[in-house]
Amino acid sequence: MKRYLITSLIIGGGVVALVAALYFLGAFRPAFEWLSEVYSSRGVVSGSTIRLRGLEIVVYTAAAFGMAWAIIDIAQVGHKVIVFLLVFVLAAGLSPTLAMYGVLFEPFSLLSAIFLASAAALVYSGTEHGMRKRVLEGLLGSRVSHRKFLELLEAKDPPEFAGVVREVTVVSCRLFNHEEMRGKVEPGELTKMNNLFLRSVSTFLLSRGAYLDESSPDLVRVFFGILEDGTEHQKEGCSAALELKSRLRNLSRECESRWFQKLHYGIGVSTGPAAVGVYGTRKQYFFGGTGEVADFSQRLAQANRRYGSEILLSPKTYETVQAHFEFRPMDMIYDPESDLMTEVCELLALEGSFSKEEAERRDLFWKGLIYLREKKYDEALDHLSRSRNPGVDDSPTAYFLALAQEGISSPEDSESAKVEDLTGKGHARLISSM
Repeated sequence: MKRYLITSLIIGGGVVALVAALYFLGAFRPAFEWLSEVYSSRGVVSGSTIRLRGLEIVVYTAAAFGMAWAIIDIAQVGHKVIVFLLVFVLAAGLSPTLAMYGVLFEPFSLLSAIFLASAAALVYSGTEHGMRKRVLEGLLGSRVSHRKFLELLEAKDPPEFAGVVREVTVVSCRLFNHEEMRGKVEPGELTKMNNLFLRSVSTFLLSRGAYLDESSPDLVRVFFGILEDGTEHQKEGCSAALELKSRLRNLSRECESRWFQKLHYGIGVSTGPAAVGVYGTRKQYFFGGTGEVADFSQRLAQANRRYGSEILLSPKTYETVQAHFEFRPMDMIYDPESDLMTEVCELLALEGSFSKEEAERRDLFWKGLIYLREKKYDEALDHLSRSRNPGVDDSPTAYFLALAQEGISSPEDSESAKVEDLTGKGHARLISSM
């Protein structure tokens, strides 16, 4: 908005200078004298009259700056024309209205200021900077925060909407027990609960600079880094996911107190290339990104349900932000297309925020998971048991403890029942099963 304000001041100042020069040089005097005679001959004015030149100067000055700002700031061209016509008609009616009360008002300087300021503002609105607000509103709308919208509006270069491959970070938040709650909560109350979930999650993520790509009763998906290159979108996405986890815990407590239902959710964070651009038809279009990165983020969010975790990261995200956060491993995944085995991690906290005891428990969990993958079930059970924090519910630890215990009690059944979707590459899960 700063650029629009400065441009409005420049246009308004230029128009005021031009109209003032014409006003004091008497360019409007012949027309005003003719108009005064018309008022007298038709009985609009009678008796003594006064003329307030100061009022005329103030009015055309205000009109010049006001019209310049209004025409530039209004996004839709049709709305600009309507505003111009309405203001022009009102200004034209000001002089005869005042004349009926014995005040002679010269209207031509005012009408000239309105016309010149509007014309100059319309010319500016046809430039890239001038039409950027209209383009951003049409493509982004309420899918970005007001602060982000202003950043894009004031940026030196416009966003790339024509189509480009850009590395992005996708954060997906999925509600697991939506179907379950349908049978326990009245439809009207369930709608209120879903709207509270959607509003809380989407509003927060937008406030962190994300672009809202998808929103449904059980899923919110946003992109970081989709609108501009060179941002630390991986770090921004992980920081937002961590804070979102805390907010969802509070939201779950609120839902439990209002509707007696807890929220079971999972967050997935994935980084990778996406084809970014405008998709759709001439009348129905949207801005977004397509690629495996978006689908994988949703799979990671869903995979939290299996492990009982809250935030899972893709391998590429982990590689980029591992120096800034605390993690623990969760599962190995194998991609048959790239013949690559990588590890999915759980995001726990900011780097350096762990106490010595928390770091030790995390390391014990890590070693226990390694033993479990090597099928050393006794060692895995020992390390995983010691990694538990007494009195704290840790679903991922409980999940892997169950695997270790089953491996000890019935190794053959464990191989078939628990790891049926693992590959021959080792203890790795097929990426398609995430």
